[in-house]
Amino acid sequence: GVEIELREFQAALQRLRRQAQSLLGESFDSVDWASDAVKERALNDLVNARLVEQLTDDSRIRISDAQVARQIQKIPSFQDENGFSRRLYEQRVPLYGFSEVGFEQELRRDLESSQLRAGIAASEFVTVEEAQKIEMLRKQKRDIGYAILPATVFEDEVLLSDTDVEAYFNKHREDYRTREKALLEYLEISSPALASEVVVDESVLRAHYEANKATYSFAEERNVNHILFQVSERAEIDTVLAAQIKMEDARKRALAGEAFEDLARELSDDVGSKTEGGETDFFARGVMAPEFEEAAFALEVGVISEPVRTRFGYHLIKVKEVKPGGVKPFEEVSAEVEAGYRAIEAQKLFFDQADQFSNLVYEHPDSLDVAAEALALKAERTDALTRSEIATLFSEKASASAFDPEVLLEGLNSEPIELEDGRVIAVRVVEHMPAFVPPLEDVKREVLAAVRSESMREITEAAGKDIITRLRDGGTVADLLQEPGYGWERLEAVGRESNVVNRAVLRAAFRTEVPEGGPVFTGIPIGQGDYAVIRIANVVTPPVNELDLLDIADTKKQLIDSRANTIWQEFLQALRASSDIEIFPENL
Repeated sequence: GVEIELREFQAALQRLRRQAQSLLGESFDSVDWASDAVKERALNDLVNARLVEQLTDDSRIRISDAQVARQIQKIPSFQDENGFSRRLYEQRVPLYGFSEVGFEQELRRDLESSQLRAGIAASEFVTVEEAQKIEMLRKQKRDIGYAILPATVFEDEVLLSDTDVEAYFNKHREDYRTREKALLEYLEISSPALASEVVVDESVLRAHYEANKATYSFAEERNVNHILFQVSERAEIDTVLAAQIKMEDARKRALAGEAFEDLARELSDDVGSKTEGGETDFFARGVMAPEFEEAAFALEVGVISEPVRTRFGYHLIKVKEVKPGGVKPFEEVSAEVEAGYRAIEAQKLFFDQADQFSNLVYEHPDSLDVAAEALALKAERTDALTRSEIATLFSEKASASAFDPEVLLEGLNSEPIELEDGRVIAVRVVEHMPAFVPPLEDVKREVLAAVRSESMREITEAAGKDIITRLRDGGTVADLLQEPGYGWERLEAVGRESNVVNRAVLRAAFRTEVPEGGPVFTGIPIGQGDYAVIRIANVVTPPVNELDLLDIADTKKQLIDSRANTIWQEFLQALRASSDIEIFPENL
């Protein structure tokens, strides 16, 4: 009974891409994150969220405003050195793709979902014996020896015929299919591009300055020295009284003439400022704890405050310097005033132009020339681009519009498309290149390389397996591996987390069952075509009484978390199975 609209899906997809980009940094590949699998994930997340939301409503699970507020105050990205910062909150919420109201609604839903999830997960448990057994296996040690047979050694043994190449190509034709592409012509309008067309003179700018003086004002700032005696908000009364006594003693010493800075260096619990005599540097309102700030902005320079209680403890404050607030003179900010005025007026021009742009693109659907001429725009052309490349250059919506049948096949203009940065574009397809499998002759070099690589891999694996068979039959490492020059690495008492052994070899060595008496020989393909021959022996599993109790407890927690996640996923699958869900993939 609930619809998920395209704009909501696109917003969720963009959030997913931004999260990935933030986590992956320079290794983020926009092409990978424009795939159908990513779109499906974003949509499934939305569907699951709606199902859980309906269930929490039916189950009367409620989260209060106070709970939401407390959770927001705990989020690290909204905190500065003094704790929660309203300024950071207002700045950073839009970066996540939300308004403040939208973010708080989303957080409330997440908290409700967490309550439901916690209730389901509470049924999971792990016995101490299970955790002990897992920890014993984690701490197990093995002797590992191995040699890696490089595929290049067998390169001369590869003999290929045209028949082999053709057979491989026919079997793997889809691997060589080109992606569908389109060459686009587009027009673009934007507010910044119109800024240079705005007519300005000094009288206009002065009028704008007078009407927007608040924009060019600066707040009063204060630089104070302070002494902090840390006391928890939940401290016992004895601890609070002791802090008050120390604070009063410090204040008496300061009033008696001792240098406030020296007292701060001696007594203050504020590690960040005590070496500087308790100096904070200049700050405006809205930065410090409210109680601290109220006292600091009420004091005259050089006056020592009464003790001030904040959530950090008790403070003594002495104002060192004051920078009065005020309004910057016009001459000082004239360039800023002009830029602001141009931006506002350009936005007005942009709205007018956008209406004309939309009408012209719609009224002359088979060409962008009329709109270009009427609005003095220049039509630009792209290279031939795939769907994901168009999405990267413009947006997902632009990519979908370009491959809409009317635009792609009938040569019509797209509807105007607003991009994330505020630009508006309209596109038309100049040339369409459907996906196709090229003839063998066009890709013969790539196919030949693939066949050669596959043949070398098969020959190398066969050679490795032959050596393993002969080792099991009594052959020696010296004769079969060291003598041919493959080398042999031998390490004793190796653990699962070793960073000395090749990771693939290590995983294979610990997957292999080793009977008493050992050793055992096994092998695995490595990399693009190499093969590892592995010897495992002397398996030592520590007894329970040698395990660290904290490690056992940590393992138990990890197992519970893993099982709780599994049961939650199973719960979501069951919820979906019992719900009426219809998906329209052609709209994605």
